[in-house]
Amino acid sequence: MHEIRVNWRADQRNPLERVVGRSRRVVDGPMLDGCGPPSGSSRSGRADRRFLKQRGILMDRFARCIAGVVIGSLFVGSPVGAAADDRVATAETVAAWSQGVWDSATRCTGCDALELLGELPAVEAEETGALRASMDRYRRNIERRETDRSERIAEVRDELAEHLAEEDLLGGLRSALELHTLSEDKAAVIESESVQTLVERAGVRAKEMEAKGEWLDAHAMVNRLHLLHEEEGTYEDDLKRLSQRLLMMRFYTPERLHDMRSEQLVRAGEDPLPPYNGIGEDIHNKLIGVTQRATMHAIWNASTMHLDHEKVGLQDMILGGIDAVRTMATTADLSEAFEGLGDPDSVTAFIERLDKQEAKVLRKGKRAGQSDLLFSVREVVDAGRESADIPAEVVLREFGNGAIGKLDAFSAIIWPDELERFRRTTDGTFKGVGIQISLTDAYELRVVTPLSGTPAARAGIRPGDLIRQIDGGSTMGIELSQAVERITGEAGTKVDLGVEREGEEELLQFSLKREEIPIHSVKGWKRTGENEMDWDWYIDREQKIGYVRLTQFTRDTTKELTSAVDSMRKGDGLDGLILDLRYNPGGLLTEAVDVASLFIDSGTVVTQEDSNGATVETQHARRGNAVLDELPVVCLINGGSASASEIVAGCLQDYSKAVLVGDRSFGKGSVQNVYSLSRNMAFKLTTQYYRLPSGRKIHRSEGSREWGIRPDIEVEMLPSQIGDSLTVRQNADVFGFVPADDAEGMRGKGDPDLLIEEGVDSQLETALLLVQSQVVAEQMGERAIVQLGS
Repeated sequence: MHEIRVNWRADQRNPLERVVGRSRRVVDGPMLDGCGPPSGSSRSGRADRRFLKQRGILMDRFARCIAGVVIGSLFVGSPVGAAADDRVATAETVAAWSQGVWDSATRCTGCDALELLGELPAVEAEETGALRASMDRYRRNIERRETDRSERIAEVRDELAEHLAEEDLLGGLRSALELHTLSEDKAAVIESESVQTLVERAGVRAKEMEAKGEWLDAHAMVNRLHLLHEEEGTYEDDLKRLSQRLLMMRFYTPERLHDMRSEQLVRAGEDPLPPYNGIGEDIHNKLIGVTQRATMHAIWNASTMHLDHEKVGLQDMILGGIDAVRTMATTADLSEAFEGLGDPDSVTAFIERLDKQEAKVLRKGKRAGQSDLLFSVREVVDAGRESADIPAEVVLREFGNGAIGKLDAFSAIIWPDELERFRRTTDGTFKGVGIQISLTDAYELRVVTPLSGTPAARAGIRPGDLIRQIDGGSTMGIELSQAVERITGEAGTKVDLGVEREGEEELLQFSLKREEIPIHSVKGWKRTGENEMDWDWYIDREQKIGYVRLTQFTRDTTKELTSAVDSMRKGDGLDGLILDLRYNPGGLLTEAVDVASLFIDSGTVVTQEDSNGATVETQHARRGNAVLDELPVVCLINGGSASASEIVAGCLQDYSKAVLVGDRSFGKGSVQNVYSLSRNMAFKLTTQYYRLPSGRKIHRSEGSREWGIRPDIEVEMLPSQIGDSLTVRQNADVFGFVPADDAEGMRGKGDPDLLIEEGVDSQLETALLLVQSQVVAEQMGERAIVQLGS
């Protein structure tokens, strides 16, 4: 047998070195000096660095060869050496494909995943077998999705034609929206003759409905018209006005609104709602604390401090306030609360005074100042009281909402009845008994699940229980917001619940003491126990790929995410990760920065700037926390990803720490500051915009065509897929959703594996396949090294 010694010539590299050489563009040549890659932010840099460890091991093995150490696997004619060389060559081929996939993904904007993945190299290896099966399944699922799409498009076109023929314009708009969602050429849908005809007729009908006081039907019609023409904003003002009417009714005449909904259901051939339940609905108590001084203070300060105060001035805000009060005066169903609005003469007199004051403000133009605000508020309040006997607090509330509403969707006055609820949502704590509840179609208050370790769970409340009483009062016909207000409260106080349970003849009575409920925002793949952090974190245990879903950013999000990562690393290990930020509405900025710091060791995470583009504040990554820096990561986003989740996703994209998959995010990239107005009132005001490290803005401003975060790989989901995936995920999040011995029932209702196996969640399946493409290549390289040195 002849010994082979390694000769370090430039044109003689061992097979695995060729793998590394093709996979990395930054570092080339032996790593004998311990140098790492130069600094930079190439979007494929992480994939390059993942091979450095393998290369270092390889160089160490051949350095011993130089010293004359004989390695058995390098003997000429040795079957072990030949097998090792074949193994290395295979690893080289797969690594080159893997690197190409990742490089392409990080350079993409809206790429097609199937084109990106291409064809897995035709190599014989145990590791690629599972990956090839996953790719085949993915192609089948995508083909089935496209078949379903085509079939559904044909069905919806027929339905649209039927709705038009029957003059069912609301149903026609529903079909048009579905057709718009299903079709790849969305402009063609809008421009088609049938949809153009439908939109024209629906616009006329909506105006007729509003004129007749059919607020719910008019709102439904305009809302669908708005969704079809959202980017143009054609129906934005109409939708806003109708929404104002319904919100006023919800506040002042909730019983009338309830009855209108019930009548609407009956007209549609469905069962009516149960009788209205007015528990906790006292308008007079809700208005206590509303003052003219606090309302004016909010409007005046907003006119000078708002981010876009130069575009929307005080005159615009005063006119917005007057217009909102006019909307109230013309909403006849409010007469059940304010009799004067039921008298046509009183309403006419009220509107005439509003029109006169509006004309005065218009004459002032942009010169309108604080005195004009004062005179306008006084005149509108007097007009309401003298013409229609409307309390000053009511007029102030609607004037204030209309004025602040001219600014943006996120600025608002926080009225006395809202202040405590607002504080609960912003201080990162929640006090109650620890149950998730929902309303059934029959307006029954149903327990989705008790949270582990909470008063409700300790008392024995179960998923599916129906809450029939709260503190002795019936819940029949109750609104969800009413129920939440009644069940939550200060820690240490008690609430009594009467619960109906299947199999029990009598109501079960539970007396529960409220306490602070921890909000767990980090969820895994499968529930493994009753505790809220009992999760199987692996979406693919064999390949050591984790799955973590952040539902919001609360004060413990980073802590819980770090715990999940530690659990995987101490368990089977962690070679890849899917970070799911879909439907995450945001939360604490500090937590968003801390989560980003798990992936980014240094640099800017986000900056805040004023209307002039000047930087007000900069948030930097926390050094030394980047425990996920070298991991292949795919981050999922969609239209429900907003604010803090957009900051994290955009930051990972800018620093090339993740490939983003899904749909464009919501586009909420603004900062709201909260200011106290009085003991009972406050207001939140948009004062800054967020800007990502690359300089991109997130926020969707009026008239803007670009907003939010666009994923590297756009993956569309059909409406049916979205509904099914949410149902499966919601059920899977409830531990013990079905009995353990009901395996088929679990698969049919709450097994998250269905999301992948049946192609229910195309976005998640794409993410998994991308991570698998990286993990398999890396694992093959590591095993080749082991075999080479064995």
